[in-house]
This record gives sequence, structure tokens and C-alpha cells, in this order.
Amino acid sequence: WLIRRFIDPQAQFCWLENVADCPADVLGFDFDGATFTHLGNRVTFETLMASFGLEQDVGLQRLGKLVHTLDVGGTNPEAAGFALLLKGLKHRLSDDDTLLREGGRILDDFYNAYALQENVS
Repeated sequence: WLIRRFIDPQAQFCWLENVADCPADVLGFDFDGATFTHLGNRVTFETLMASFGLEQDVGLQRLGKLVHTLDVGGTNPEAAGFALLLKGLKHRLSDDDTLLREGGRILDDFYNAYALQENVS
């Protein structure tokens, strides 16, 4: 979602069963040895934000905290609800591209809600 929404709307994804099958001409992400992955205490989402100058976006900062909690733990009030929604999506959808698209809608909703909260504050 972050890549298509804020970095490269034309990005194409190659879903792998085994990361060893990642083609040499592809930018891998979110696995050991990938171009974009966990760095220090940052999860891949946060690494991408930092790499592409997106850290000043308050909505993305809040989403980053949400994703961080889901990925490696922490505290975030929305994490349990989002995890439950993702579980339902994964149960209903088997196609990764469709899962990305529909999950992206939920992330759009979170992002928009965070932006609204920021504008009201």
C-alpha cells in the first residue's frame, strides 16, 4: 500500500513462495537480505518511509506505529482491530493482488482518519 500510494503508483509486485527465488533485477522487501527490510528498530514500512522522505507525514507516522506493532510488537490502540480485519481478509481472499488492493482500502481509511484527527487538533 505504502509503495503504490506514496512511492510508485505503477509498482508491480512479484509474490514469492521462497525468497531465494527473488529475481536479481527485482527490488526485494521485507525479508533478510532484501533492499528494503527491517533496519535497526524500524520495520520495513518505517524503513521505506525514511528512504523516500515520508517521515514528516503525520498520517504515515501513525500508520508506521500501527504496522510496527503488528510486525514486532508494541502498543497501539488500533492494532488489535486492524489485525482482526486483516485476518478476515486473508480468510476471504486467496489472491495476493486482491488482498493488497482491499487491504489498501482499509489503510486508506486509517490514513484519512488520522489526517482528520490531525486537522481537528
